[in-house]
Amino acid sequence: MTLAKRIKNSAQKITRYWRNRKFRKEIALEKKKRYLFDTKNSRESSPSLFTFFREKKRFYYFNTIINILDQNKDRFRLSFILIGTFLIASSSYILFFSPYFQISPSKVIIERLDSITDINIAYKSIEDVYNTSILSVDTDMILGKLTSLQKNIKHVEVSKLFPNGLKIIIESYKPQFFVRFPDSEKSYILTSNGVLVYQKANDTNLYLLDLIDPSFTEMSLIDYKEGVQEEFMPFILRARDFFKTAFPTVNIAKFAYFKSERELHIILESGLIVLMRTANDTDNQILSLKAYNDKNKDFINSWDVQYIDMRIPGKIFVCKDKPLCKDNLKRIYGDYYK
Repeated sequence: MTLAKRIKNSAQKITRYWRNRKFRKEIALEKKKRYLFDTKNSRESSPSLFTFFREKKRFYYFNTIINILDQNKDRFRLSFILIGTFLIASSSYILFFSPYFQISPSKVIIERLDSITDINIAYKSIEDVYNTSILSVDTDMILGKLTSLQKNIKHVEVSKLFPNGLKIIIESYKPQFFVRFPDSEKSYILTSNGVLVYQKANDTNLYLLDLIDPSFTEMSLIDYKEGVQEEFMPFILRARDFFKTAFPTVNIAKFAYFKSERELHIILESGLIVLMRTANDTDNQILSLKAYNDKNKDFINSWDVQYIDMRIPGKIFVCKDKPLCKDNLKRIYGDYYK
């Protein structure tokens, strides 16, 4: 090869190099972009080859086992029944009979929302729940056991503290009257459902109610007993509240409830005694009394009347002769009005 031909070939190579330089640079940049894109998204978009192989192998083994069991289901039926029975029996024993889920006395917490309920009696009431499965306990069962000894309990909230504890929050009926018995020195609170709860002093500013019931004189323990039948308590409460609304300026000394007669007597500081029957016409009785009082120039505060009888529907009897009136009251109601 001549020198001229060599120079010509070299010139062509240099020309092709500079001509393709821009193209090679673009290709390099494109490859670089693809590489960066793949490294950024490869972990998020597609699993590795090892992971794919492992998952495929796991699926293969699982599918193989399913096929074997399906092909031999008649052969393994007895085994399945025995295994299932064993699992059910074991689970039942663990949940209902094992000590792990049995309620422990030390894990039972009882709290009250008022001072009426006796916590010690409440713990005694639920002793039958101890050492039973926590899964068999419900709110109605706990409420029934608590109210068997304390009828003043209105509502309970039971929280299960797994595996073997309980938290019980007790709410009582509200106190409505401070109660005394004529033949007893003890004093009680009467709740809105008619239950008596022992109370030493009237520190709640409740109206005094004398409960006249001969059966209580024979009882040594009156606490948490029914003092007034629950169906009559709404009439007594309504009479108290509506009387205060109708006569806001009249001062009430006390109330007296005669259980046998089912009568409520409102005894005023003026000395007047209002005799009422506990019935669903309580409002009408008080409205009749107010109408009569308006017509007779506020006789209710005059100190001239001994008692006014509202017990007979549509009629009002007024007694002004105090000696005669007291004899009438004593003859009907005994020594309470002696």
